Amino acid sequence: MYSCYAAPARISTDAIHIDDAERHHLLNVLRLKAGDSVRVFDGEGNSYTAILRDTHLPALYATIIKHQFHPHTPPHITLFQGLPKSDKMDLVVQKTTEIGVDGIVPTICHRSIPKRSEAAQGKLQARWQRIANETAKQCRRSRLAKVHEAKEIERCFAQATQFDLSILLWENEEEREIKEVLRRHKGAASVGLYVGPEGGFSAEETETAIQSGLQPASLCPNILRTETAGIVGAAIVMYELREV
Repeated sequence: MYSCYAAPARISTDAIHIDDAERHHLLNVLRLKAGDSVRVFDGEGNSYTAILRDTHLPALYATIIKHQFHPHTPPHITLFQGLPKSDKMDLVVQKTTEIGVDGIVPTICHRSIPKRSEAAQGKLQARWQRIANETAKQCRRSRLAKVHEAKEIERCFAQATQFDLSILLWENEEEREIKEVLRRHKGAASVGLYVGPEGGFSAEETETAIQSGLQPASLCPNILRTETAGIVGAAIVMYELREV
């Protein structure tokens, strides 16, 4: 069964109004017809099995035949990803959404290259949110991963106290691996995961992070690329802390 997204405001008790972008995909790309079934999710934990109505009308509606609510189970993961070069962020957004990350914050670090204008960064945020939404449909997530606006690293460190556990993935940490940190915090329901850009965090950033309450941890003996570190780190957090 094919999946599509509909904002909560477009869903009533018995029907769903499917927007133009999803309409085009369902009818012109997937070639669905009136009477076909689709799975619709609202990004907030609700999923619906619905039947497409008349596909020749300007507005496309579907009749709800089944509704399910999927409660959000811990851990709630927010990934603070140091902005990488080129289109590597596309991969990070796609794969961490598949894994189950809830929020992704593009993070402007001292070594982030290039520095983009606010307008350019806004366009990229919209692009990354579209990637997250498409990924959610593909992997049948009932909740959308939220791609936030880009923030300076100092502002991101200031958010560390909002989480039960905040981890700084640091390649120079020699005493604690991430699995050790996670196993000491099995009850953590929310996790902030901080990943540096190419070149890693600067010494000043690392010092500020520790002073802000982040716990430094290594992923493995190897030095991972920034886009790999975010994906692997998120997978390990989900594996260690997820309530089955």
